[in-house]
Amino acid sequence: MTTQNLYTTKLSVSEADIFRLFLEFTERAQATDRSSLELIALFRKVVQAGLQTVQNDEDRLTFREAAGKSLNARQTRRPSTISDLRSYIQRFITLAEWADKDVRIISQRDCRHLLETYFNKSGHVFYKAKTILHSIFTYAIRHGCCDKNPVYGIDNIPINEERIEILTIRQISAFMKAMRAKELQCMQPAVRLMLWCGIRPGEVQRLKWKDIDFREKVVYVDGRTSKTGGARAVPLRGAAAHLKQFQGPLNDNIAPRNWMRTWAKLRRHAGVRNWQKDAMRHTFASMHLKMFHNLHLLQEEMGHRDSELLRTRYLNLRNLSTQAATRFFKWDE
Repeated sequence: MTTQNLYTTKLSVSEADIFRLFLEFTERAQATDRSSLELIALFRKVVQAGLQTVQNDEDRLTFREAAGKSLNARQTRRPSTISDLRSYIQRFITLAEWADKDVRIISQRDCRHLLETYFNKSGHVFYKAKTILHSIFTYAIRHGCCDKNPVYGIDNIPINEERIEILTIRQISAFMKAMRAKELQCMQPAVRLMLWCGIRPGEVQRLKWKDIDFREKVVYVDGRTSKTGGARAVPLRGAAAHLKQFQGPLNDNIAPRNWMRTWAKLRRHAGVRNWQKDAMRHTFASMHLKMFHNLHLLQEEMGHRDSELLRTRYLNLRNLSTQAATRFFKWDE
């Protein structure tokens, strides 16, 4: 059997059918005056372009579909993170006029208009919306439904955050004194980890005693505990170096069960008013940089992917003395 007959047999197409198809193509392309080689080359281009069109149509994915699949792919994230992602994605779908368009034809201009029109209340909101939008197109690219990410190259708007407040030595002493009360002693481990290790409140609530290695003098924040999913090991310094006196069963949580109520009660007893979110983490970051002068080390211990967030939203070195930072990290109560 010849190669020609083999092809026509496998495709169940007769030679006459192939001839009629090629003749029809020649007539429609008005290419009867071309040589046979030119006709074959043109026919090949048309076939390739047609196949690409068919493939694109079969791989068509709307932004709405991409957003939904991107969210489903991240179902292993924490419930609070999933809720946050779902909230932003729902706004994208509701506000974007192009939500039901193929992701391939959505432009950078479309994305910029969406972000600048509906997510411009603050630099932080804009940045978060942009990051989530970028991740949706990244998902589409990874699955062969999009050629490029239209969010790439969109500039952030300036982040004008409120002034960062950190705790003074006197305020820290007030917290330590307040925790001597019987009903507040349960907060000792959590507060020491937040203040002297920079552990986030949400992470502290997930930590167990088995996550602390007293021999190595470190606390391990792994993917199960970390807000970002990354792992880090933070040295036990200052008052956190004396955590062993409070140690409970290895599989027990470090933080008390009635966290929110007890945490609010402690702040009241310490006499700290106008509490700024993450004040203890801000205090740790500022004291750390003042004491060790190592931004990269601080970034690692804080669990940040880069140092930009530290510079803009976590540090306040104004009026912070070396003496205060030394006193902080040598805390022996």
